[in-house]
Amino acid sequence: MYSRMNRISIACTLLVFSSIYQTANANIEANKATVERRVELWNTGDLAIADDIFALNFVSHVPHYPEVKDVESYKEEVINTRTTFPDFHAEIHDMVAEGNEVACRFTNHYTAPNGNTVTATGITIDHFVDGKVVEEWWEVDVMGVMEQFGMFPPTRQNYTWGTPSTVTGDPGDPETNKAILQRLFEETFRGNLNIIDELMSAEYVFHDPVSPIEVRGPEGYKQHFAMYPTAFPDIQITIDDIFAEEDQVAARWTLSGTHEGSLMGIPATGREIVMTGINIYRLADGKFVETWASYDALGMMQQLTTPEWPITGAWITNVPVPDFGNIVGQWTVSSQSQEGTNFTSIIRQAKPEATVFGLFPDADYQSDHIGQTVKTGLNTYESTLIGYGSKKAELPGMLPKVVYISVIYSKIQLVDENTAAGSGTHAFFLASADGDGDGLPDDDQEPIVCLPYSITSKRVSPMPPCIPAPVP
Repeated sequence: MYSRMNRISIACTLLVFSSIYQTANANIEANKATVERRVELWNTGDLAIADDIFALNFVSHVPHYPEVKDVESYKEEVINTRTTFPDFHAEIHDMVAEGNEVACRFTNHYTAPNGNTVTATGITIDHFVDGKVVEEWWEVDVMGVMEQFGMFPPTRQNYTWGTPSTVTGDPGDPETNKAILQRLFEETFRGNLNIIDELMSAEYVFHDPVSPIEVRGPEGYKQHFAMYPTAFPDIQITIDDIFAEEDQVAARWTLSGTHEGSLMGIPATGREIVMTGINIYRLADGKFVETWASYDALGMMQQLTTPEWPITGAWITNVPVPDFGNIVGQWTVSSQSQEGTNFTSIIRQAKPEATVFGLFPDADYQSDHIGQTVKTGLNTYESTLIGYGSKKAELPGMLPKVVYISVIYSKIQLVDENTAAGSGTHAFFLASADGDGDGLPDDDQEPIVCLPYSITSKRVSPMPPCIPAPVP
């Protein structure tokens, strides 16, 4: 009896695991099909596909399109792309999937304004929940696109992925392959380049469209890799995500470091850089046989070569408000530190709206906003400013009553020496809910309203005086 029951138990267990495997595999195939539909969206411009495949809370991460953040801005970018490049066409070369994630390696083809045929390689990662894409990461060879547009001198002759490796062997299993990749990252970035001989096939091929030279074999990879620790002695790399399918591993990563050595002809600048990327690796017999890499090379070069402009000075700001027009303000920034990292900011509206368009009808005065602006990177800043709405005292000699606390948070980018752009939130808190009465919102205090906004600012520069009309 026991033996029979034991066999039945084993059979049931196998059925359960088989069912789980089949369900997981079906979900992976469905997710891959959704990625194919995403490519169809770009190839046809059918925006109904976006509503089908993206979740309502979808978030997009695109280094070269920071304004593309949600479904609506994603649709706008599809429209802009297909309007500017009517012959735009993307092709998928490969996909790697595990669990709720899919990595897709692709090439875009279209005609540039100068008549050149453009080839742009890239890799995406999509994260799924309940069959919908909730988050997406893009890495595209934008530097190559700019070169083909004629905006930069060409650094290479070939903008394609190159010829795939023909090496085959035991594919291994996904968990082991992920462990091998993590070991490669850990050892090489600790300076142990001997691990490359151990983990890479003699026929290894590195597909990096940004590189002007072909990288082959362990020695070729060592030479290619060595230029980064030389340029960034404190280099750090973080694997932000890793997943595998059969003989392939996809990894999303972030690299950071201080530029203290020459890189691609650029002398040391002392600047700190951050670069993101996505790689796909293929293994055979426990060794890497090829890698496809896509990373924000243009962003890295911009961090190294873009001039640094001062934020201190006087600015005129414009904030568009739907149905009400533009809010114009005077923004003054003065330095707090010799290092140039902390600043005092004051914003004064040209025509304050004390009631905040009727939200606080008791208020009849709005103060200036004052606070701190902090440098977060090359020409990038974050700012928090505090202001107040108050009501004039009904009796002479009494102090005005504070009605609300106004908090403006901004992320600001200097576009050039005289132009800044940014976005943020404007929150309003009831002053009566400020429990400790310190004039700042309490840690657990919720805003009455929180409004998103965008802002553009122009520096006030010396201007020629007007010429008075002659006295008659």
